[in-house]
Amino acid sequence: MAEVVPKRIIVLMSTYNGARFIDEQIRSILEQLPENGLLMVRDDGSRDSTVNQIKAFTDLRIRLVCGENMGFARSFLTLLSAAPQDAEMLMFSDQDDVWLPDKISRAWQALKPLAAKPALYCGAQMLVDEALRPLQVTPPWPRGPSFSSALSENIVTGCTAAINRPAIELLQRAGVPEGVRFHDWWFYLVVSAFGTVVVDDEPTLLYRQHGANLIGHGAGWWGRQTQVLRFLLKHDWVGILLGQVAELNMRYADRMNAEQRSLLSNYFSFIERRASPKWRLVFGLHRWRQTLVQEITFRILMALHRLHLWPTPARRL
Repeated sequence: MAEVVPKRIIVLMSTYNGARFIDEQIRSILEQLPENGLLMVRDDGSRDSTVNQIKAFTDLRIRLVCGENMGFARSFLTLLSAAPQDAEMLMFSDQDDVWLPDKISRAWQALKPLAAKPALYCGAQMLVDEALRPLQVTPPWPRGPSFSSALSENIVTGCTAAINRPAIELLQRAGVPEGVRFHDWWFYLVVSAFGTVVVDDEPTLLYRQHGANLIGHGAGWWGRQTQVLRFLLKHDWVGILLGQVAELNMRYADRMNAEQRSLLSNYFSFIERRASPKWRLVFGLHRWRQTLVQEITFRILMALHRLHLWPTPARRL
């Protein structure tokens, strides 16, 4: 009989003022987590009852650590750095979703054949409202995952992600990079450079949309565009992209192949610990993003940065 789940699975969850939905999410994980599995929770300085609600579970598979507020990306990367060495698969969880019953087994069946190299699994989401009423399934990415795509955009939603043992070791090598603001985008970038990214178009969780979502998807095309525009206006998206490109070059350039090094040197300049786009990235023929609209938007944003017209709000995520 085929192995349904790995011998040792660790689920990483970062929480922050998540009292409203945390109980339902934890129950959905524990219902399918093996007896020797572990749910590692790092609370990122909650001021509500989140911590007490987690403690109330009294389940030996839950390990809770409370820390200062450092933002979701650094919180998740801190959890990753502390993951046990016997973990065969790490999964990542938000605090307000609900896992469908086969989420763990589907991730493992996708990663199991790729045990010899770093691999990242991610999937679609069933968007739901606060009461878990279905809205829509997130659509497939038209061009799929690639290293080139990962340099310019993120197609990995962290709450759907799982990584195997070689990917864990690869990512732990970098620790908690200062220039990384999205843990899931960072995972996608690094693993796409040195391993395989598997995208599952079948939803394995209910992705709750509510007023407290930092990014979210929104319902429908317009809802998604509104969410993205709101985020771009509020945060330094270009700086986020360039920051992690710089981190990738600093921490992994020695492991890249000639084609990958050439891609970076042809389209980005690196001075000390910073990266900046070259004009070739704006006007060149290389295709970066999933859709034509996204491609045009990407090039406009890079041009604004080159012309020093892109705002850089001082706001930590």
